[in-house]
Amino acid sequence: MNDPFYIYRPGLDLLGLSEGTDKKRGYNETLAYGAYTDGDRNLVAMTLDQIDQLQTRMLQHPKNYLNSSALGRYQVVRTTLRKLKASLKLSGATLFDKALQDRLGVELMRGRGIDIWLAGDMSEDALINALAKEWASLPTTAGIGHYDGQRASVSVVRVRQVLADIRRRRSDPTPKLAPVETGSKPVPSDDGFLVRFLKAIFGVKA
Repeated sequence: MNDPFYIYRPGLDLLGLSEGTDKKRGYNETLAYGAYTDGDRNLVAMTLDQIDQLQTRMLQHPKNYLNSSALGRYQVVRTTLRKLKASLKLSGATLFDKALQDRLGVELMRGRGIDIWLAGDMSEDALINALAKEWASLPTTAGIGHYDGQRASVSVVRVRQVLADIRRRRSDPTPKLAPVETGSKPVPSDDGFLVRFLKAIFGVKA
């Protein structure tokens, strides 16, 4: 199955790790693991309008001291999601499914300059620092979060490794498939018999 976000997939997976969503419900995760949504929610089956309503309720939750509405695998907040919805001309009836969340994650990376970096017009350090502004869980080149009091959850070395993988995929955008193990050895063809047969019938030289 083709992955439309194959080139950026290492970055998306890094965010699933750094944001802590992949250790629980991934695309269906909400801030503080359901603390402000009255438990788990099936986000991928909700429309953007429903997601907006849910995020509004999250912000109104009396115990939400973080004052955040982050949700989904990439922990997108309401303000950002509204901007993305407008810029991408998305309908409120659009499902907040895995494909859309991946698309939004890539758009946010692009907004911070990842394509400019891939084109060679932005330094890696500048990109790392820009991404840290979008996701507080990512480190700046100094190894700390961009925002005061926010601890980065992955290392700068890890971010550089992921960026190197993205660059490799950009250079060769064909997914590498592992060989299929059949559990049996191939049956060799009897090329010798074929050659002898052709010689005998048609006088073909080997």
